[in-house]
Amino acid sequence: MRLVINCSDIKATGATQVSISFINECIRHTGNEYFVFASSTIARQLEIDKFPSNFHFYIFDYKPFFNKMGLKSWRKLIELEKIIRPDCVFSVFGPSVWKPSAPHLMGYAYPYYVYPESPFFSIISAKRRFKIKLHKAFHKYYLERNGEHYVCETEDVSRRLPGFIRCKTGNIYTVTNSYNHFFRGVTSSGDKMLPLKADGEFRFVTLSSFADHKNLIILDKVIPLLLEKYPGIYCSFVLTIDETLFQQSFSKIARSRIINLGRIRAADCPKVYDECDAMFLPTLMECFSASYAESMKMGKPVLTSDLAFAHTVCQDAAVYFNPMDPDEIAFKIYSLVTDPILQKKMVLNGHYRLAAFDTPETRAFKYLEFCKQISKK
Repeated sequence: MRLVINCSDIKATGATQVSISFINECIRHTGNEYFVFASSTIARQLEIDKFPSNFHFYIFDYKPFFNKMGLKSWRKLIELEKIIRPDCVFSVFGPSVWKPSAPHLMGYAYPYYVYPESPFFSIISAKRRFKIKLHKAFHKYYLERNGEHYVCETEDVSRRLPGFIRCKTGNIYTVTNSYNHFFRGVTSSGDKMLPLKADGEFRFVTLSSFADHKNLIILDKVIPLLLEKYPGIYCSFVLTIDETLFQQSFSKIARSRIINLGRIRAADCPKVYDECDAMFLPTLMECFSASYAESMKMGKPVLTSDLAFAHTVCQDAAVYFNPMDPDEIAFKIYSLVTDPILQKKMVLNGHYRLAAFDTPETRAFKYLEFCKQISKK
């Protein structure tokens, strides 16, 4: 099979990790010829010169179609397809503004449009809601126009997708998100990513952007509450957000208990988990956050939002809280930190829950099988 892997416009952290993992796993599947359309973000994290001869890479520096240089990239996509003549195009995450002639599989991972009940919509401004509405119309148009086959990250999202776009249910596939290959064989040796812990320090990690639906700003209220109500525990929080945003968004008190690393490489994520004690994710909506699978793989308890998407993924392998209630979050943090038995229970439950997710190998295998199926159609 001649397969185009389209990652030409991917910049987001989660989408980048999935794309890199899939491309690396494709090395195992030697019977195909791969044409990788990679954004500069993707290309920087791939060791392109070490890939075998059945891989061909094309680097895109601009997001297609959104400016003069983007229009040039869009034309490049069309011209390359004519030359390559692929059996299938897989846009790892859509929507793609490019409509290939070959059968096209698009990944779907926009929670905004399938979880309208999220409390996120009650706290954002009217301007933000209007902007999302515009994006929704734009994304809906290109998902329907340029795609026919779609792959989602949970069965719940796959069920909800036909409520958002016109599509045949038989053309929707489900492949769960997962940890990537960097999480195999992690050891505690080597250079440390974080400073040495203080005595009794318990570290929570959140590997995420500062997107508003991630709700990280809640820490600005949670941390002062922890200091006031639970002075007997020492909690710190590790973030990976832009340093300017970090300084502007959090109070001095909150910053005193936050270690901000800025954006880090996918390869360094396991090291950060290894140096922390639990994962904290107060997100208001997700399709499937890889942080859940990564935490379970690394044997770290999960503390996350008491919302439908989180229960779909984690089930009994998480401690849940109301993400809109700083007092409840602080209490649940205290409960986890002071209860070693609960910590062990969450780690054990996570170990069993992890078996329900696709591994990086099975995820890549399923993606490729779906591409073969639709290419034959």
